[in-house]
Parts: sequence; C-alpha cells; structure tokens
Amino acid sequence: MKKNIHAFLMLCVGLLQISCAQEKESNNEVQKFPLTEANWSIMDKEGVFQPIDTTVYDNKLALHLPVGHAAYLKNQNFKNFVAEFDVIGFVMPGFGFRLQDKDNYELIYLRANSSNKKDALQYIPIDNGNLPWQLYNHPKYEAKAEFANKKVASLPLSFQYYFDRGAISDSLRLKLQEQDIVFSMEAQIDSINDETWAIGDIEKLIGLQFKKTRSDWEVWNRYIWTHVKIVVHEEKAFVYIEDMNVPRMEIKNLKRDALAGGICLKNQFFDAFFTDISIVEITEEPQTTPNSSEESLSDNYLKDWRLSPKFKKNESQIFQHLDSIQSSSVSWKNISSDEDGLLNISRFIGEMSGTVALKKTILSKSDQSVKMNFGFAKNMIVVLNNEVIFSQNMDSNKEEGRVFVDNQSLELKLSKGKNELIFVLTGDEEYKQNWGFIAKLENLEGITLE
Repeated sequence: MKKNIHAFLMLCVGLLQISCAQEKESNNEVQKFPLTEANWSIMDKEGVFQPIDTTVYDNKLALHLPVGHAAYLKNQNFKNFVAEFDVIGFVMPGFGFRLQDKDNYELIYLRANSSNKKDALQYIPIDNGNLPWQLYNHPKYEAKAEFANKKVASLPLSFQYYFDRGAISDSLRLKLQEQDIVFSMEAQIDSINDETWAIGDIEKLIGLQFKKTRSDWEVWNRYIWTHVKIVVHEEKAFVYIEDMNVPRMEIKNLKRDALAGGICLKNQFFDAFFTDISIVEITEEPQTTPNSSEESLSDNYLKDWRLSPKFKKNESQIFQHLDSIQSSSVSWKNISSDEDGLLNISRFIGEMSGTVALKKTILSKSDQSVKMNFGFAKNMIVVLNNEVIFSQNMDSNKEEGRVFVDNQSLELKLSKGKNELIFVLTGDEEYKQNWGFIAKLENLEGITLE
C-alpha cells in the first residue's frame, strides 16, 4: 500500500513538473514555457492581475494579450540567452528582458504597421516605467524588417471609390463580403499613404492592408504568425525576423546594466498573440556578420551636466525658480549622457512629473558666438547668462517627434570668461514616455566645457 501511495505521489510531482514546463531538451537545453498559469502571470494596464487568456488563432494555441496587458514569466531569470517565439501583433507587441521589476527592464518591440520601414523594430530601455521611444531612434535603435504576410485577394481599382477614413461604410463592408472578406461594423479604415489603405477590426481581431498597383488593389493579411528570435549577450542584442540567419537589428549598447532578470511579453496597443515561446541560456556571444565600427563621440557634445531637483514650473517665474533652487540647501547632482550623447532624464528621476533644470559652464577665451544644435522632449527653455534665448514645445509632426541632434539650432552669444548655460526641461507628463535631450556645439575654438 505504501509503495502505491509513493508511486502516486511521484506521478503527481512528475505531472506538475511537466505543467510548469521548465522542460530542458537534453541536446540543446531549450526551455519551453507553455501557456499556463503555472508559467505566466497576466497584468493589465492598471496593474491588476488577470486570468490567463488562451485561444486558437490562425491554427495555433496562443496567449491573447488585450490592450495594455503584459505576461510575466514566473520564477525565471536570464542574463545571456536566445529567445524564440511566434507573434501576431496589431500594432506594437513587445518582448521585455532583464526585468528588475515591472518598471525597470529592456524592451524590444515590433511595429506591425511599419513592416518593411525603417522603424519596424524598436529598442528602448525602460527606467522608472517611462517609454522613451522618441529618444532612442534610427539608425541605432530602430531598424527595418519585414514581418510575415499573405496575399489574400486582388480587387479592381474602382474599389477606391469606397475608401474613406473612419468607421467602415456599409457599402464597403458589403462589397468586401462579395469577395468573402468579412468585417464587423466596428472596423475602421485609414490611409497610410495615397497607395496604401488599411482596415482594422477590433471586434474580430483582424486587419488587412490594401496596396495599389497599376492594375488592381492587392489585399494583404499582415496578421499572421511572424517568427522572432532575440539574442542577448552582455551589452549587445540581436533581433531576427523570419530569417534566422541574418539579424535585422543589432543593438551594440544596451542602456541598462547587464544583470540577470525576468522576462515579459508586452502589448502596447490593440491586441496581440504569442505562442511557441522558448529560451536557451548562452555563455558566448553568437557569431554574426560584423557591422562597420562606430566612431567615438565627438567632444563637441554637451555630455556632463548638473541636475536640479524637480520643481513645478511657471514660465513667467522661471528666474525665481532658478534663484530659489540655486540658493537652497538642496544639492544638484552630477550626471552624464550615455555614449551617444543622449541624456535620458528618466534614468535619474523617478516619476515623470514636474520640471528639472540642468546647468553647464562654458569657458570662452573671447566674446564670440557659437552654434548649438540640439533636440529635446517635450518642453525646453534655454537660459544663457540669465537670459531666456529659447522656449518651445517639441515638434511632434517632424519624424513623429523623434529626438535628433539637428532638430533645432541656436546661436550662443558667449562672453569672455565663464558662461552659464541652463536647460529647463519638462517631460511628457500625460503619457509618461519621453524626457530628455541631446546637444552639441558646432566647434570648440577658444572654448572649454566644464
């Protein structure tokens, strides 16, 4: 009897181990993580845990993540690894790694609506819960990739008559039904450009793209399974899409410390599906096609600053703010940009609310003017020697607000001797995304940066 009980208990333990799916294939030690609550915890955008939602999508059992949901792999930490999975994302499904907590990790995500464009892939570091996608951009942190797609129909050019932005019209919906293409009344249609339209249907969780040719409209389904491989080793990451031999993006300098951490699957907007998730730990950097070496950052970049505590800005009282901060006992702290010259305020300040000041001393051998190029997010006031010389919001229309060093330029009228340059910077308080800048001087003739 005791032997029978023991055998039964051992069987239960074995079944539990299989369900937890920390299976290691003996040949390559790949760990597979089936879509069960034993392996994954689901959190919505409000931070509330939700039951796991699995469904069959395009013939595969899949994890369904609604808008703003994330799936966290339980009790697993990885530092250097290869992760593979299949994904269908309606806008920006993502893979988070080296999680220290839910607000601090590395993130790579796919822009499904930018297939074959230069921003199809995106890397950003997540510090204190902020998503600085406008700061980290092409060519280093965004890349071109083509996601899996399938042509489903060809329609006559006359169909353009029915295209109109907004809710799908009954006439278009019925015309598509004649072609066995079925959308609900909730579907929305939008123009990507003159020759490309798209229809998305949240109710049915489908989407199609209409591409104009000389003879017809090609109808493409981009929402089929795309295979993704992400290789992470120390400060580097490589992203493979469909072709597992050639990386579509190489990140040479991950921004956060190379520490072991958790894994999560993210969904920023609309819905996403994940399946066939596996991870294998590695010890050596994989062999890849060498890229051209990067040039070291020019000394012209303004890299070292003094950062003030946060304050609540009133633009009409900016000098009173600065006087108050500089005369108080609260200390400013020394901070430096990363190796790209970019200064991401979210790395140094917790919650994205309020305003900070950053000051720098410029020594000039004579009275002279020097051009300063810069880009920023989201609102900046520039003060030089107690004079406001610039005050603007970022331009969200140009490159969708992406921050480049040549976004703006100013002439700095320097006096002989010591000059105090101050940036007063307010971040994206509404969406908690971008807060930072990059700046450099055109030349350093007769100039010393302190």
